[in-house]
Amino acid sequence: MRTDFSRAREHDDVVERVAEANDIVEIISQFVPLKRSGRNFKACCPFHGEKTPSFMVHPEKQLFHCFGCKAGGDVFSFLMRYENLSFPEALKMLADRAHITLPEKRFPGSASSQKDKFYEVYQRAADFYQKLFWGESGGKARAYLASRGITDEIAREFRIGWAPDEWRTLYDHLIPKGYSEAFLKQSALIQQSSKGNFYDTFRGRLLFPIMNLQNRPVAFGGRLLGDGEGPKYLNSPENPIFSKRRELFGLNLAKKFIDREWPNLILVEGYMDFLALYQYGFKNTVATLGTALGEDHVRLMKRFAEEVTVVYDGDKAGEAAAMRGLEVLLEGGMQVKIVSLPQGFDPDDFVHKKGAEAFAGLLKTAQDFFDYKLKMLLGRYPRADALGLAKISREMIETFRKVSSPVICAEYIKRLSRELRIDEGSLRAEFQKVSKADPGGQGRRRSGVPETKKPASSVPKEEIVLLALMAEDEGFVSQAEAQLKEEDLGSPISREFFSFLLNSVRQKKKRSLPAIINSVSDAGYREQLVEALAAIEEAEDKSRIFSDCLNKILCRHGNVRLEELRRLIREAESARDHAGILTYTREYQALLRDIKAK
Repeated sequence: MRTDFSRAREHDDVVERVAEANDIVEIISQFVPLKRSGRNFKACCPFHGEKTPSFMVHPEKQLFHCFGCKAGGDVFSFLMRYENLSFPEALKMLADRAHITLPEKRFPGSASSQKDKFYEVYQRAADFYQKLFWGESGGKARAYLASRGITDEIAREFRIGWAPDEWRTLYDHLIPKGYSEAFLKQSALIQQSSKGNFYDTFRGRLLFPIMNLQNRPVAFGGRLLGDGEGPKYLNSPENPIFSKRRELFGLNLAKKFIDREWPNLILVEGYMDFLALYQYGFKNTVATLGTALGEDHVRLMKRFAEEVTVVYDGDKAGEAAAMRGLEVLLEGGMQVKIVSLPQGFDPDDFVHKKGAEAFAGLLKTAQDFFDYKLKMLLGRYPRADALGLAKISREMIETFRKVSSPVICAEYIKRLSRELRIDEGSLRAEFQKVSKADPGGQGRRRSGVPETKKPASSVPKEEIVLLALMAEDEGFVSQAEAQLKEEDLGSPISREFFSFLLNSVRQKKKRSLPAIINSVSDAGYREQLVEALAAIEEAEDKSRIFSDCLNKILCRHGNVRLEELRRLIREAESARDHAGILTYTREYQALLRDIKAK
């Protein structure tokens, strides 16, 4: 049986030990609120939006499955999908949790071992910069943070660092530890001048370590202090473990403080805004990393929350940024609210000057996108003017087209009709006109639902169900071996899996059900197997299901052979091959009787 090397199945014994030490219900319940449902547990799926729970966790099988989006697998599969991990990363995370030591150099020369090296050097850099912050040279940085009202406790929690205004402080620290100049340049911690000289990326800056969802530093954001060269804020260039489009500052902590009854995130623009809100108790806050909000950011947030409250500066630039964010969030299928700060205030200023209670009041009165955008447009265009009214309605309709729900969109058109006192039919006609003029706009909507992987080729359902039963119960393996041949199965991957199951029983290799399922290299096929196992779990007569599937497979294979025999008979008749005609006809009649008997 072909296995996927990236999932490290050559270390089955270690993987089995780690899986057995991490109960899938216990792990998933840390991220998703599970409720008992008979022998199983259920919840609303964390991988797509839904109101009625279709996400099931099966303790006996140690598998999960969503009947909505078809996601499914074992405890490793869940973490890989939920936390965006590779298999080695999920394995290490669960091994550490169970205090199991993994073999060293599991993947020599692999992409995983290279990534580990980048994680290691960023960890060293974060530790080094943090030590400098609390040392003698960091006095300037500590004084700045204090002047902004940020406590030492917050500075320690977020591992704030300091990069002295010198060319090669970090370089001189890391080179003696065995890192090459080429590697440090690739990590983006070190830069190289046109003359070939190496120097630190960050100099004279207060540093905010950017942590991924696994609480590992992958980059830095630097705030310039004093009269040094460069922009006020500087983020790490992208590197093999960091992409600005796929990280949000603080999400690694915010995900722990999201209210499960009202999954909501607060979105701000800057590091200082984030720290201030977090310090004042608004710990479900995240910040963008000096780049515009994008689709990847929205997909990331949608894994943890249904609604985002956007809080940007109370000026024209902040208003424009809020509107851009609003559009992207709507296209991503999220609910959006916007907090309007007083003119001249940013979130940092407001919470320090007005207090937590005042900010909480703003959150309670946050406007939905309809009210916010309409108020903004009414301030921009004259309502009494026909042209102004047309511009307001056109821009509102452009935003409506980004709303994923047709029902909500229809309600917004009604509201706009009432607010502007325009005939609702006219607005609907305008909506249709705009949609026809730019049909691609509708197609660009994003639901935020991860696409379910499908196997490369279509697989008959009876094959999936029969093989799922064989994987679950060895008794079915012996029955299948007595009646079924590998070539009877239509799909190549089914034939491989069938052979694997037979060999496992012959060699008396005891494997857990998740390990058997994970021996399949095709992710989509694995999910179909899990779906089949979930569907037949409560079946009273699995033997009957097995027999039905077996007969369908044999009949299908028989029908293929019948067609082939008809062709051979025709060819034998054309060649006047009487012996061939007799042989093929006898086989045809016998096979036809067998098929009718089933």
